[in-house]
Amino acid sequence: MNPTSMRRRIALLTQARSLDPAALAIWLLAFGLIVYLGLKGGGYDPLVHDRVGIAGWWLALAAVAVGALPRRRPGVTPLVALGLLGAFVAWTALSLSWTESTARTSADLARVATYLGIFALAVFAAVSREASRLVSAVAAGIVVLSIFALLSRLHPSWFPEATQTATFIDDSRERLSYPLNYWNGLAALIAIGAPLVLQVATGARSILARALAAAALPALTLTAFFTLSRGGIAAAILALAIYLALVPDRLPRVLSLGIAAAGGAILIVAAAGRDALQEGLRGPLGLQQGDEMVPIAIGVCLVVGLLQAGLSYVLEDGRRPGWTRVSQRQARVGSALGGIAILAAAAAIDLPGRASNGWDEFREGGGPGTGAERLGSVAGQSRYEFWSAAVDQNASKPLSGTGSGSFELWWARNATTEETVRDTHSFYLQTLGELGIVGFLLLLAFPLTIFAGGGFYALRASSRDGPQLVAALAGCAAFFLAAAVDWMWQIPVLPVAMLLLAAVLVTAGRSASEGGRGGLGVWWRAGFAALALAAIVAIAIPLAATTLLRESEVDARAGDFDGALQAARSAANVQPDSAAPRLQQALVLERLGDLVPAAAAAHAATEREPTNWRTWLVLSRIEAQRGRAAVAVREYRRAKALNPNFSLFRE
Repeated sequence: MNPTSMRRRIALLTQARSLDPAALAIWLLAFGLIVYLGLKGGGYDPLVHDRVGIAGWWLALAAVAVGALPRRRPGVTPLVALGLLGAFVAWTALSLSWTESTARTSADLARVATYLGIFALAVFAAVSREASRLVSAVAAGIVVLSIFALLSRLHPSWFPEATQTATFIDDSRERLSYPLNYWNGLAALIAIGAPLVLQVATGARSILARALAAAALPALTLTAFFTLSRGGIAAAILALAIYLALVPDRLPRVLSLGIAAAGGAILIVAAAGRDALQEGLRGPLGLQQGDEMVPIAIGVCLVVGLLQAGLSYVLEDGRRPGWTRVSQRQARVGSALGGIAILAAAAAIDLPGRASNGWDEFREGGGPGTGAERLGSVAGQSRYEFWSAAVDQNASKPLSGTGSGSFELWWARNATTEETVRDTHSFYLQTLGELGIVGFLLLLAFPLTIFAGGGFYALRASSRDGPQLVAALAGCAAFFLAAAVDWMWQIPVLPVAMLLLAAVLVTAGRSASEGGRGGLGVWWRAGFAALALAAIVAIAIPLAATTLLRESEVDARAGDFDGALQAARSAANVQPDSAAPRLQQALVLERLGDLVPAAAAAHAATEREPTNWRTWLVLSRIEAQRGRAAVAVREYRRAKALNPNFSLFRE
């Protein structure tokens, strides 16, 4: 047995003996959370993410109460990050006092309280030596979801629910969206995972793990291509560029990325030549082309994995060629030459002029076309109008905003197009409009803390810990870039993945030996318990109301109007300031023919959401059925004033 093999076996035995059951539990929890949320439509449904939030807070509360968490005393950076996210949650809660919609703000509060609980749990559970494990857990979860997504396109019969998005948006069939049910969200998830998977492919201790991770990269590439998401693909490229720019010993990683990219390019070319498959058609031709792609994809991924295994073997310390070790001077020279080449290429293609034309194209708001041609377009699809509306929304209440979740109501009455929109398609501008300058600054301070603190730790970390910290940093950057141009904050699997990586970054400054076990005194634990209970209540109230409203809707469709009415009244008791339960009562009573109480319930809904055009329209219809024509016309005009571009009002 040669010395290298002996060292490898000794290292594996040492690793197995030192395996911490708590660390394994943390890995499984992080991996399971990503996969669960991803398979549940990204966790977008409040019934999904609210239950996760309550479970997370109860777990954190119990662990802190018995002293199992925090595993190490938190340092300054994680406490600052927790404080900033907590302040953002508190400001969201305060907006309940001035919001246009209590129900929408309560739903937003429940979601961000869930994020805070997950981040607190991750920060308290993380220690520096386990950074690679948490990074690999997030990477593994993203790979599993990406493979499911790819299989849903190649073998759609295995995933009958994969047509959900196309059912509601007919022209979205060609864009792969399963299991998140949103193509841009799926691409953004892959962007977060790309540097993590590359890190595992080049930094895992086992050659088998490296080969498996490398084999997954071409599959991720093909999945991202099927989404046709310009923002997600751009975020992936940026994340990989950040990773390669900051990671030490980057030449082997560049070689590995080159091998994986070549495999991904082969798969894209093969898929692009199969029109029915690319367009998401489920007829015989599309199914046949999907069957043809399966062995091609398996073969390419297998070859890439074997090449990575061979490369990893060659680059073992005992046999690594000298030319693969790049000195700092060579790296600086190479970076300078690369920068010159980029500037020369930019000048050659007239990049400033193209950027100016691209901005004009973006502002026009047209469509980017269909198929692969959309990847070359920068058309904004009305994003410029959404962003301008958010700026105007902030101008109406600069400091406080109009309340979290209220953009939909603002857009309806101030829209420049007839498009119905719930979100601004920019996390930052939506926060500016809904939570004002205060909320916007709190939001910006959080990622700045992550990047400043995490970046500092990543650059000064050892050669063993540094690469995974850089990968986590690049993954966070991918999320915040994607969130700038889309509603990624509202798809919980994405911010949850980012927060798990952020926990790795902010806790990297303290080693496992610092601070001792635990680290929170009795009063700190009592304060955390109070915070956890408050968060659980904030999540439980909208969860209970939403559950009851769903029950009411199901009963009404089944013809059980008494049960539907009782459930709607129970929802109103849970959330007295919400308009939705009153509106549901009005609709049920209208079906029963009890028009007087129906009108009273609809009127109560308008009092709770006076800027919601739907409540006024329902009230107008009920008053018309009662024969009160003048009142019906008046309420109809109010509804029209709150959504003048709605097709019904333009007839």
